[in-house]
Amino acid sequence: MRNGGEPAADSACRVCGGRRVRPRFRKGGKTFFGCPACGYMWLEPLPSRAELDAHYAWTYGEGPYTVFAAAEEVRGLVARDRLATLRPLLGAGPCLDIGASTGSFVAAARGGGVETEGIELSPEAAAAAQHAGLPVRAAHLEDFEPALPYHAITAFDVIEHLLDPTVLLLRAHAWLAPGGLLALTLPDVGSAAARLLRRWWYFYAPRDHFHYFERRTIGKLLAAHGFRVERIARATKPLTLGYVAREIEVFYPALGRAARLLDRLPASLRGRPIRLPLGEMLVVARRDG
Repeated sequence: MRNGGEPAADSACRVCGGRRVRPRFRKGGKTFFGCPACGYMWLEPLPSRAELDAHYAWTYGEGPYTVFAAAEEVRGLVARDRLATLRPLLGAGPCLDIGASTGSFVAAARGGGVETEGIELSPEAAAAAQHAGLPVRAAHLEDFEPALPYHAITAFDVIEHLLDPTVLLLRAHAWLAPGGLLALTLPDVGSAAARLLRRWWYFYAPRDHFHYFERRTIGKLLAAHGFRVERIARATKPLTLGYVAREIEVFYPALGRAARLLDRLPASLRGRPIRLPLGEMLVVARRDG
């Protein structure tokens, strides 16, 4: 892509190869491009790997992800909910959780009898997991080399953060045993939330999310990298109203009044989990034999 926001003459969609890519909108100094043939979207310009590392060091150190990292109860709720959905498919392991953050899913899975380890880009988040006694290593996808094939790999809210989403699929295919399970959660640009909120959708976050898929697009990309899609479904998260208030304060400062109203609710209501449809999907696929 040219720096001016126009696609270069030889630009092609990385999913379907279409060449009619067009700018959709600008946000946060970035241009969001879309492929009308398949629905894949991405933004330009992308950060460098060094810039990305520095950004995640900041987000987990003093930036917006500190809200998530500190919300131990909510992280546990989400992890246990994901485990309940996937437990019949995971077997006894071994399982790798990519983008493990502070290790909530690794802890839930190991507590449920699944031999699980994790890798995490942020050294700060990985260190927090290690402090809790969890096998989570700070590593880039490109640099990590497992000792044995995995029975299952999970990557929750990861693929949209990567500079190149195909790296995740290439590495997962190489690390999984034939027939092994790959489970992803990611934003769905075809969701009702995305269509309703448009450029103001929560997941159009140009400092953190670089690639966007709808159901048919992620299915096509998985198939092109040796995976057989078994299920694509709407994903929801059990979040407390207190946590939602903190997220509103961080990501939508203009809605501070709404956050304060939530804070005035009784503690029993602020701490009650509710299942929120934020516009995400769960994708379950298997590596072809």
